[in-house]
Amino acid sequence: MTQIKRIQNVFSWAVVLSELSHVFCCVLPSVFSILTILVGMGLIGAMPIWMEELHHVMHGWELSLIAISGSVLALGWALHFVSKAMDCHDTGCEHEPCEPKKKHTARILKIATLLFAVNIMIYLSIHL
Repeated sequence: MTQIKRIQNVFSWAVVLSELSHVFCCVLPSVFSILTILVGMGLIGAMPIWMEELHHVMHGWELSLIAISGSVLALGWALHFVSKAMDCHDTGCEHEPCEPKKKHTARILKIATLLFAVNIMIYLSIHL
């Protein structure tokens, strides 16, 4: 494996990890919030017991999850900008252009950033 392929592999995994971290900082808290709203409106009888227990466990890790998620998101953006600056065709690479994939990555990172910002706003509105 060439050096450029190794670097690209690291970049790809870093972006995947930045997205997976949002499961814990954004997706699960959003599911908990939606279920709580539905219970409050009387649309469902109660939140499942296992979800309520997980929700309480996550409260203890909330700030750590936000900090880790923000760090990984920042790393994802940094690696995205580094990868945009790299052009593997300068090294003799003969595969299809990478630019469409880089645009797709930027779109995913924008969505992740929006979800992270919404999560921060919700956290601040509840805890301040």
